[in-house]
Amino acid sequence: MFRTMILTAVLAAGVTMSACSGGDSGPAELAGDWTLNTDESGLTYITIKLDDIAEINTFRDISGTVTSEGNASIIINLNSVDTANEIRDPRMKQYLFETEKYPVAKADATLDMSAFESLKTGDRHTELLNLQLDLHGVKAQMDYYVSVTRLGPNKVLVENKAPLILDARDFGMDAGLAKLQELAGLDSITPVVPITVSLVFERLGK
Repeated sequence: MFRTMILTAVLAAGVTMSACSGGDSGPAELAGDWTLNTDESGLTYITIKLDDIAEINTFRDISGTVTSEGNASIIINLNSVDTANEIRDPRMKQYLFETEKYPVAKADATLDMSAFESLKTGDRHTELLNLQLDLHGVKAQMDYYVSVTRLGPNKVLVENKAPLILDARDFGMDAGLAKLQELAGLDSITPVVPITVSLVFERLGK
């Protein structure tokens, strides 16, 4: 039931998007900052309990920006976790994420903006990003592939090339998982989760 990991994927996506700007059908221009369109974006992850019961989860409040210099940052409000279960949601916040101590998760990355200069509307580019993650008080780095598609002169779509796999134990969430398992009366909760993202960024002031 490890939802926080989704943030990582989102960050990766946000970072890449900033690089895609420019004319409607011509090469992308690099000027301008980008912001996440939350209405058109989505971040989901799948949790597994009792070995073979899968459940889809998400976060309702994520934000992100990418500057014209290629500095990207994404923030996930962990209190916005949505497991489609009114009893489980507050347990996730209290015991797994410990939102009183760690209300948000954050990821940062830096892009080489010149790599996206030639993108035209409809073009797609795959990029390997190095993400700096800050989750549950633990900072980590990881490499992550994302695909960036230019949707228009001031709009890009970022998706993960393959699901991002994260392990809650790597972020000190073992005790929280054990507590959730106890409260739910389950024999097992898988600590490893796949994460998928579909993020739309728009250039500001255009």
